[in-house]
Amino acid sequence: MTFEEYRTQIAAYDCATYFEKYPEIDTTLEHLGRQFDQMEPAVRAHMLDSLEVAVENVPDWMKIHFLSFCMAQKRDPYITEKLLDTVLAADYSEVGEYNKLSHYWQITRAVFTDGTLKSSEVERKLTGLYHTLFEAFSTAVGVTERCYIPRKERNQNLVIVFSPQVLGLGHAPTKTLLDRSYVLKTFLHKEVMIVNTAMYMTKKGRAPFYHMQEAEYAAELSELSSLEFKGETFSYMQCPEDMPDLQVIASLVQLIRDRRPDYIIGIGGNDICADICGRIVPQITVSTVFSGIATSCGEWQMVGKRTLSGTDEMRLQELGVQKECVKCVPFTFSFKPQQDHYTRADLTLPEEKFLVATVGWRLDDEVTGAYLKMLEEAVGEEPAIHVVFVGRFHRFGEALAGYPVLQAHATNLGEQQDVLAVLECMDLYVNPARSGGGSSAAEALSKGLPVVTLPVGDVAVAAGEIFEVEDYPAMQRQILRYAADHRLYAEMTQKARARAELLLDSKAGFGQALMEIEQQLES
Repeated sequence: MTFEEYRTQIAAYDCATYFEKYPEIDTTLEHLGRQFDQMEPAVRAHMLDSLEVAVENVPDWMKIHFLSFCMAQKRDPYITEKLLDTVLAADYSEVGEYNKLSHYWQITRAVFTDGTLKSSEVERKLTGLYHTLFEAFSTAVGVTERCYIPRKERNQNLVIVFSPQVLGLGHAPTKTLLDRSYVLKTFLHKEVMIVNTAMYMTKKGRAPFYHMQEAEYAAELSELSSLEFKGETFSYMQCPEDMPDLQVIASLVQLIRDRRPDYIIGIGGNDICADICGRIVPQITVSTVFSGIATSCGEWQMVGKRTLSGTDEMRLQELGVQKECVKCVPFTFSFKPQQDHYTRADLTLPEEKFLVATVGWRLDDEVTGAYLKMLEEAVGEEPAIHVVFVGRFHRFGEALAGYPVLQAHATNLGEQQDVLAVLECMDLYVNPARSGGGSSAAEALSKGLPVVTLPVGDVAVAAGEIFEVEDYPAMQRQILRYAADHRLYAEMTQKARARAELLLDSKAGFGQALMEIEQQLES
């Protein structure tokens, strides 16, 4: 059966049949994608264009699945925009609020991990979709406008901190959550309650989407009523895995009305539960992808970047947030405590080489051909360089198969529980083009490793301009300079440690900014 015949066959499925056969259909699309990879570019483009046109008249729930496949194959923001237009315009009888929220998360993750899918228009439409869903769920639980409990009636000693996901200390947003809670309790002397809304990549409403991703959920934390961090204890509650649940959201609204905190803090944004509660008391959202604003309808935001861009201001307008309520504050970190001290022999790494580390949990998406080509050329020019990948890189062997010189001078350590101990054995931290990675870059700086990064994303914001290069050719030259110039390396090592000291001072950053916002809450 040709693909055209197969597409015609499944286009005749009703909704129930299609959803039942979705895993099988998605697997077939995956096989098709591999076939496309073997085609001449012009033939491949024609096939994808034909598929894009062919699905124009199918139901929206089916069209979304095929357009998500085209998005993954074409890697062009035009398709991302078209997919978002389809989700936004779909009739709720075909693609309901829960389905649209699931699609929102899948597209958000795809855009985060693959910058080629992003444009200012994509960001605007994603933000608009979030705001539309926020209003829909707000209306469903009867919180239709911002109407704060008067401050004199609120408990000014209590702050409730919301997070859409809570995992362990190896999870950067969880470390941020606990660090900010620690500052609230020890520096501002607040009573702190933590609420995990489980709203990250929600499970309810999943509908066919190509290569659908799932979030981790730490079910064992549901049994806990408190969390501990650095000797402090915080009361804790965790929402069930099958969110969003209107009854649970309503119970969170009632919690805010009963406990009457002075304000709430949202960690990371993208949390409809927190934003609804932010209509009852003031909300301050801390962006964890701190090189940009958070997707949050709360009144206040803290971002780690130096200034707001035009795209940031456009998104704030979509969210209904005044730019005067956005505090640009250096983002600070708290590390998982180091437990071990490794030698290179412990990690089976070459003793005499100049070790260049790339660290991340999404390296399968972030390590592209352009990045590998740059590394191979650097290693080809200076064989004393050895590249070390740390984190989730399942396709390491496949990815490096086309780069034999690099393959001979590279090691994949995989996931490591003690990243600080691993970085202690490295010489340099090099960052691919990506949005995230700020936490591991800060850890590298604390160990005296100079950073080499493009001027985009969280790593650039964390490391600062002195560690930026303009493009991959400049990155290659800088790696070679560090490997050859011992005086430069020693100088930048000192600057790395000094930068890390600033990045670890949450009281001076987050704490001081929070005190300034509190003063404005008084007015």
